[in-house]
Amino acid sequence: PGSRVLVVDDDAISRRAVCYSLEKARIHSTAVEDPKAAIDLLSQQTFDLVVLDVDMPEINGFEVCARLRGFAANKNAPVVFVTALNSFESRANSSMSGGNDFIGKPFLFIELGVKALVHIWRTKMATLSAPAQAAVV
Repeated sequence: PGSRVLVVDDDAISRRAVCYSLEKARIHSTAVEDPKAAIDLLSQQTFDLVVLDVDMPEINGFEVCARLRGFAANKNAPVVFVTALNSFESRANSSMSGGNDFIGKPFLFIELGVKALVHIWRTKMATLSAPAQAAVV
């Protein structure tokens, strides 16, 4: 509850499919079609998860991911790429740009929902355990 997820995809149908799969997992999301608008949001707000398409106009998903790693509020936010670009090169670029996971289109709604929950949960657990670990050291 209370998780903030940003979905960035220039294709309306794909964007809606991603949001629907997150809704099925009871995760509320904010969706944008323009990668420049996404960068503006990422520079101003903190998100618990970012779901990115790769093939978008002007700025691709790899560039968005690399830029978000430069924002203090989102440098550790998990990034899941959901894209039709399933090549080895795209998968490698997703990791090299700072991505945490990769799902090829077409995707199973349950796969995205489960992966989103796992990434959000891991991040929240790491945040909760960080103060405890700092106290022990």
